[in-house]
Amino acid sequence: MVDTMTENAYKNSKEKNIRSLITRYQDFLLDPGTLFTMASGLILIIAVVAYPQNMLSDGNATDEGNWLYLLSALIGSSFIWWSAYQGIKERDFTADIPVTIATIAAIAIGQYSAAAVVAVLLLLGGMLEELVSARAGKALESLAKLLPDRVTVRRDGHDIVISLEDVQAGDTILVKSGERIAVDGTVLSGTASVNQAAITGESLPVDKQSGDTVFAGTLNETGAMEILATKVGKETTLGQIHRLIEEAQTQKPKIERLLNRHAKVYTPTAIILGGLLWWWSGDLTRAITMLIVFCPCVMVLATPTALVASVGNAALRGNLIKKGATVESMARIDTVIFDKTGTLTHGEPKLSRIIPLKNNDENGLLLLAAIAEKFSEHPLGKAVVRAAEEKGFSVPDPESFESVSGVGIKVKTSGKNIFIGRPKQVSGLDFAISDEVEEKIEKQSQSGHNTVLMGIDNEIVGLLTFEDKIRSESKKAVKDLHKLGIKTIMVTGDSKAVAERIAKILGIDEVHAEVMPQEKVEIVKSLQLEGHKVIFVGDGVNDGPALVTADVGVAMGLTGTDVAIETAEVGLLSDDLLKISYLISISRKAIKTIWQNVAFSLSVLSVAVVLTIPGILTPITGALLHELSSIPVIMNSARLITYEPKD
Repeated sequence: MVDTMTENAYKNSKEKNIRSLITRYQDFLLDPGTLFTMASGLILIIAVVAYPQNMLSDGNATDEGNWLYLLSALIGSSFIWWSAYQGIKERDFTADIPVTIATIAAIAIGQYSAAAVVAVLLLLGGMLEELVSARAGKALESLAKLLPDRVTVRRDGHDIVISLEDVQAGDTILVKSGERIAVDGTVLSGTASVNQAAITGESLPVDKQSGDTVFAGTLNETGAMEILATKVGKETTLGQIHRLIEEAQTQKPKIERLLNRHAKVYTPTAIILGGLLWWWSGDLTRAITMLIVFCPCVMVLATPTALVASVGNAALRGNLIKKGATVESMARIDTVIFDKTGTLTHGEPKLSRIIPLKNNDENGLLLLAAIAEKFSEHPLGKAVVRAAEEKGFSVPDPESFESVSGVGIKVKTSGKNIFIGRPKQVSGLDFAISDEVEEKIEKQSQSGHNTVLMGIDNEIVGLLTFEDKIRSESKKAVKDLHKLGIKTIMVTGDSKAVAERIAKILGIDEVHAEVMPQEKVEIVKSLQLEGHKVIFVGDGVNDGPALVTADVGVAMGLTGTDVAIETAEVGLLSDDLLKISYLISISRKAIKTIWQNVAFSLSVLSVAVVLTIPGILTPITGALLHELSSIPVIMNSARLITYEPKD
């Protein structure tokens, strides 16, 4: 019975996932290019399985099985012919034009299988690119999840719940613990600890009190506030991020494929040589053979086989490259920009040091601090408890616990009254901060550490310092990029002191601190205007616009937000930064392989042209030569699957 229920649940879940996938990509699945590709490809597969001997047949459509090849060729080619016609109208000479000539010529002389294979190959590449485009809009949907549907507003002395769309600038918004802030605004009253990582990228929650600024899409972790809405909807910082991503997706030019770049020369050459040969020899068959041998079968294979192999290589090592064109872009990269929080660092605080005062014992303070923080939900408190447990301490429950929102915590244990909180928040309490303590706090701040005070019975007994732990592989990742001659830059919303300390440890060339999402985009654009090819590596919502704007966006796959993962062209599923230099290396190898393939295909073409002029090659033998010459190209590209860059 249980097995049956489990099986039914699995089936229902599977059907739900399939329906969700179809709904998500409905526009892509119903796109004419997709329908033509799938129809032509399916018929070609059936033809090859049922009539493999007809692959090079020069018979007509009445021969057994040839009608399947002809049907596949006509369905696939008709879409290419239309695309070529549109290109000619717009004076855009792409690979569709020589393929059109080749398929028409092949069909004219009965080479239906050759026409079908060429058409399906070209259409399949275009369909894969459209699939990636279909994913782009999903990033914008993820942003909406950062805002609440309903908001509590105080109007005319009454608290009412209204929809987000009805909120206006000037409204007073009430935000409780655990709720997301719906507007950009100013705190009127109350205190809270707000996680702003989605907008500013700061690794730690920020304490907010009267007069402080808050942003839409950020999370109120603890406390409660009244907020005066200054910006709503599209005017908020989150709304601007949405707009920046949308603009970048529409304005970023598509990467021109290698074959298309040379089609402007390749196409007229084929037509001119075919026409001249017909004029010189008076033999139409020779002219058609010339068009057949100029059919860019091997040229069509030269690029995608290498790109697919390199993408497969990356996938086997936990890296998702969403489209082959990204490989071409990565091969030209000379600058890598890193976000800090969650990318170079883990994005969570770690207790780095306890500084005892007044002859207190460090381990004793750690145990008392862990007891005090045991019931705290604050990231710093969790870091203290984690540090104590790592040292093997048994952490008992406190006798009493009080969280003072925006200030700290008050706890009683073993007859002692313990306070832990931010230095700037203790002014209203019975604590006197000496000059010596002020100096120690300032020193820790300058070194890039976050510091909190620990007091016992109204006396400051120690300082707890925290840092965002650097990923173990970050330093080597930066070093490997330098070996490849690539400049490294770090951008972050964190303080200058924190940023410079981490950059110094990692050996990063340039630092931009305390930047907002739109400023990250400007940094990327300024580098591109200087002629640099840029990778941006990030994990947060605030990185979305920069990920799209960069030549290549790389998202941290496991820790990254939906927005980062959807907008980036590359996902590091293992969150391993060492993979960046690896991806650049294999991309450069892929481009080298493509040029090897192109050189080989041009060599075969030259031989074919020489043999066609005196009539040695016929349409059938010309097509056979093309089929056989594709084998070395595929084998050369296949080497990329097992390629490993040297350290």
